[in-house]
Amino acid sequence: MAVRRRPAAAAARDPPQQPPAAAPAPAGPENELVLRPPNLVVVAASMVLFLAPFSYLAFVHYPLSSDLRKSILICGGLSLVGFLVVLGLIPVAARYLLRRRMFGYDINKRGLPTGKIQVPESLGLVVGIVYLVVAILFQQFNFAADSMWLVEYNAALASVCFMILLGFVDDVLDVPWRVKLLLPTIAALPLLMAYAGGTSIIIPKPLSPYIGVEVLELGWCASLK
Repeated sequence: MAVRRRPAAAAARDPPQQPPAAAPAPAGPENELVLRPPNLVVVAASMVLFLAPFSYLAFVHYPLSSDLRKSILICGGLSLVGFLVVLGLIPVAARYLLRRRMFGYDINKRGLPTGKIQVPESLGLVVGIVYLVVAILFQQFNFAADSMWLVEYNAALASVCFMILLGFVDDVLDVPWRVKLLLPTIAALPLLMAYAGGTSIIIPKPLSPYIGVEVLELGWCASLK
């Protein structure tokens, strides 16, 4: 059986089929990312206001060693680089968080047009990660491979990393406040386990007659305080 073809003239008169139009994206202030640029004038003025007395005391008034002054300058330079990196990463992280629907609303602006703007959450993750990187790079310039402070320094970095992770988990899972009371204890475990100093405490003189000793050795109980 032959297939009947439509005349060419009739086919030309029919309009071409258009693909279905996509639904327009909802527009409005609540779906727009509004990031105000930082006021660098205020930032620079604040830095000068706080750093000027410190610089005078560290480099003019007190006779500090050259190694300590070099360490201060390296710390200041790395901190400035970290500040600039945070300024560049916050807009990028904010867009990723909004894409993952991790945002909230400013309850202090409820009822105002700006109260409908989506505020990205967990932006402290950017600051925390940059701080960790800066602190890790700083130990390369300040500590030797056999430094006695290196173990406790890395343990402190592990505690900071734990707290950043637990804070991000709290933003994602909305941890109850009862559980939040345990988070600092969990984050402090690396620092407590790496501590190798003295574990004795001096009893106040009014209480020493009742306890019987002037210096109390805590031993392994010091890790629980």
